[in-house]
Amino acid sequence: MNRLVFAALLLTGVVLAPTAASAQDYDMFPSKAAAEKRAKELKCTGVFAMGKDWMPCQNFEAYQKAVSKEK
Repeated sequence: MNRLVFAALLLTGVVLAPTAASAQDYDMFPSKAAAEKRAKELKCTGVFAMGKDWMPCQNFEAYQKAVSKEK
């Protein structure tokens, strides 16, 4: 996923769900291991790279679904 697509996803998240945007900032990790740990907390599987950082779950859609269930 390139930065332009990610920026569009973030903007959409900000417009549709402001709390999800803050969760996204919180869930970007410098290491794959840290993202894997968070994935377990969110009850999702896998991680994906976002630039230099890592995010939990197998993709952004799975991440958003997991975060929405966490509340």
